Amino acid sequence: MPDTEMQFSNRVGQELFELLAKRGSEQLNEASDFDRFTAMLGAALLAVAEVLRLLIKDGQNADKLVDFSARWLRTFLEPASGKRGT
Repeated sequence: MPDTEMQFSNRVGQELFELLAKRGSEQLNEASDFDRFTAMLGAALLAVAEVLRLLIKDGQNADKLVDFSARWLRTFLEPASGKRGT
């Protein structure tokens, strides 16, 4: 990914996460950790689905886009998991 797009992804992704964490803390403070996690993950996945939906409407293959997204998710999680290339 070119540097400009990576900078955008890093900056906006962090902003989205901060908003999601704040809302989760404010609106779901009575929920269990698992329920809060599930709701926050659901919100994040809805945002991903909205981005992918734009491409799918333009004729892109949904399965390929989901696979592409899963590869990036694994890449982003590598530092936390200690695994490389899984």
